[in-house]
Amino acid sequence: MASYHLSVKVGGKGKALAHAQYIAREREYKVKHQEKLEAVEHGNLPNWAQGNPNLFWQCADEFERKNGATYREIEIALPRELTPKQRQDLVQVFVEQELGDQHAYTWAIHNPKASIEGGEQPHAHIMFSERIQDGIDRGADQFFKRYNSKYPERGGCQKSNTTKSAEQRKTELVELRERFADLQNAFLEEYGHADRVDHRSLVDQGIDRSPEKHLGWMDSQKQASKDLLLEYREANQALDQHLGYLPQHLAKLDREQQQALLDLLHNDEKILESNHIVNEYNALFQKYRNQYADQSVFGILENYKKQAYEIRKKVEKLAWYRDDSIDDVQREKMRQELMAKHDELCKLHENLSMKREAALLCDHDFGREVVIEHIAKNHPDLNENFNKAQAFLKAVAQLREYQQRQELEKVKENQKDQDNDQGYEMSM
Repeated sequence: MASYHLSVKVGGKGKALAHAQYIAREREYKVKHQEKLEAVEHGNLPNWAQGNPNLFWQCADEFERKNGATYREIEIALPRELTPKQRQDLVQVFVEQELGDQHAYTWAIHNPKASIEGGEQPHAHIMFSERIQDGIDRGADQFFKRYNSKYPERGGCQKSNTTKSAEQRKTELVELRERFADLQNAFLEEYGHADRVDHRSLVDQGIDRSPEKHLGWMDSQKQASKDLLLEYREANQALDQHLGYLPQHLAKLDREQQQALLDLLHNDEKILESNHIVNEYNALFQKYRNQYADQSVFGILENYKKQAYEIRKKVEKLAWYRDDSIDDVQREKMRQELMAKHDELCKLHENLSMKREAALLCDHDFGREVVIEHIAKNHPDLNENFNKAQAFLKAVAQLREYQQRQELEKVKENQKDQDNDQGYEMSM
């Protein structure tokens, strides 16, 4: 069955070349990782890096600003129903659709064996530079400099993600996920497969279950973790078999009992109240989730800032306070060592900030259990009303589905009767 996955990651300064070699399974990674490498491709490289993607990523590490991102990566799951060539075509179309001819990129398709079922797990890593190539011929050192809007030829290439708010990036991520789902479904349809994927969360799809946890390589080697996952899948299969219980039960009731339940469909005040409770709960959930993310990293970020401030004070002291026991060469060496520590702290600070933002945008489960427990403890009335409202809205949705099926059956039955009447008249 085709599954959906798309995530976006950011690479900091000094990480690009190593990651490019990792996804292409080059050098040390060729030995470390034995999973099947189906395809590797690069493109849109500037003149100075033509045919040599590793040179491009090496220069990104060297010339990108100290706290800048050297690449972004889109990681996508690919349908195991497609052949390797069809999967490669899918990635090529997706890359052309999203990156065009403006962003340098390297992508690779990996196809390891699943640790649980043992089947294929094809997926692609697409890493690309945010720098937009505008036709101006720049050398490697200038390519990664800050963009000069007044005189573009004097600065570096502009970054596509500059000045965008967190809300804009979140909206773009949702749109990206939808475009890939549409493209994947188009390929599945073209090659005769009935399966389809959905980019939406289980909640947005109206599926009442928690998303399955990805074990990762370490846990996948533990039999206890495998057993828990298999038990979880069996429980969900049993749940799926009972999802149709309410409509089936409704069909067994008499007309008066059916009407009493179907009256729920027209209780607009109750439906409006339930939706209001669900929206209130979700708003509180998001508020606490943001607070949880801030608290998770606040202490560490403050410590980085404090250490950086202390280093700056030492650098200022070196510049203004003259110690005859230290000559200029020693003073400059000490200054450079302090600045190197300062830069490292700044990099750690930015990387942690980006991880916090990525967790909120991409990881549906980040802080979920903690926040749910916090709301249940501190807002028991809202928590109880939320559970009741969800159950009520779910019942309404099931009843509506049942009613629609009944109406459709009536239409089909009427059409059948009309066809029979016409056949009888013709025979007369």
